[in-house]
Amino acid sequence: MFLGRQHELNLLEEHFHSSVSEFCVLYGRRRIGKSRLLEEFTKDKSSFFYLAGKENKKLQLKRFIREMGVTFDDPFVGKVNVTEWDEALTILDRNIHLEAQNNNHTKAIVVFDEFQWMCRGATELLSDLQRFWDKKWMKSGKVFLIVCGSSISFMLGEVLSQKSPLFGRRTLSFELTPFNAVDAALFLPGKTLFEIAEIYMSLGGIPKYLEIINASGFSFRKSMSRLAFSPAGYFYDEIHYVLSEQLKETENYFTLLKQMANGAKQVNELEQITRIPSGQIMYYLARLCLLGFISRHIPIGSKLGTKKVRYRLDDYFLRFYFTFIHHNRQRIVLKKDGIGFDRITKNRWDAYVGKLFEQFVRDHAEVIANKFGYKNEISCIGSFWQNPTKRKQGVQIDLVIEFIDNTTFICECKWNGNKRTGINAVTELRKRTTLYPNEKNHTIEQVLITSGGVSQSVLKEKDIRVMTLNDFF
Repeated sequence: MFLGRQHELNLLEEHFHSSVSEFCVLYGRRRIGKSRLLEEFTKDKSSFFYLAGKENKKLQLKRFIREMGVTFDDPFVGKVNVTEWDEALTILDRNIHLEAQNNNHTKAIVVFDEFQWMCRGATELLSDLQRFWDKKWMKSGKVFLIVCGSSISFMLGEVLSQKSPLFGRRTLSFELTPFNAVDAALFLPGKTLFEIAEIYMSLGGIPKYLEIINASGFSFRKSMSRLAFSPAGYFYDEIHYVLSEQLKETENYFTLLKQMANGAKQVNELEQITRIPSGQIMYYLARLCLLGFISRHIPIGSKLGTKKVRYRLDDYFLRFYFTFIHHNRQRIVLKKDGIGFDRITKNRWDAYVGKLFEQFVRDHAEVIANKFGYKNEISCIGSFWQNPTKRKQGVQIDLVIEFIDNTTFICECKWNGNKRTGINAVTELRKRTTLYPNEKNHTIEQVLITSGGVSQSVLKEKDIRVMTLNDFF
């Protein structure tokens, strides 16, 4: 069953039904569901769908030709011997032209999936594809070319960048990103709200990960004992596949991610701990930002040149791995049948989820806006912090949301499981609000966001807006 991705399907359908040829570039990390999306889109349409493998050019071309023979039901095509991509594309061009004629002149869809592997050892393919697009497919008005890849750096650098022969040709491009909490919940029928939240804050909205958890048939914690805390478990070594898919050399990236999971946020901290020179660290951090694993932040309202820069590890699974799997690999290997979830996490789980709940809320800030009547009106989302000085108190504000009508929400996030949050949280929120500089002179609203609801004493505080975990699903 295909779940979610309705917006992306609508985009593809819209371009398929246009009056011109279309060139779509689709990219996204491993296991995000790119191939599944394209399979769903093409399932009832005339298409040539080629999924590349990690093969050399000769084997790639041989399989490409064989796939054409099967797709176009032409045994002769499948036996043709070609040595260059130009020859293979010539045969493809002839067949999709005939296919378009035989299907009332509707568009023929051509999908090159895992495109980075097609280009390995064959960089001329980029120029060959440019030539066929410019001289034939674009002019025909009858082709929908989709180039898809898991290597984000390759797709951005070799397909979409100015140096690429294909630059300026695409008519649609987008990154397939993880599901939000609502769509993720579709993969987890029968799970409680708190289980879904814990799963999301451990694995993120990666479709494959959610499917694996659901297929295990156990509770989240028992599933993770088998899948993460066992050397044979799916998640035990998954990080190495995730990183090697995107990065040629992973050692320094691995080191930086590990320290960020441990709490390091600033360049000078990372330099001191890792001994990697700051110049190199800046390059590595920029790459990790590009790949979506981390993000760069300054206090909301700060000038662009400020030195108050922090980096945050945004990938839920990477944070879970470095917090609970990496440090326990020796224990996990020695006990091959898996270690219990509670034994690994000990007394750290509630604090861990509490911290991740802040990120969860930030990632779903539009839900907060919608809840209080500000749909599509967010102008800026961020955090605010200032270190204590002789003149100012230090403060850390989890989430600040600015709206186009000059209203600002100051948000406090509290994870207490299913327990109700008491009046002390309101006191903390009000204190933080008084320390917020509000240099734009916005109308300030205070929002308390909790996992399990609030006490009656909190509900009596009329100046405090309240949200619970239920509101995010």
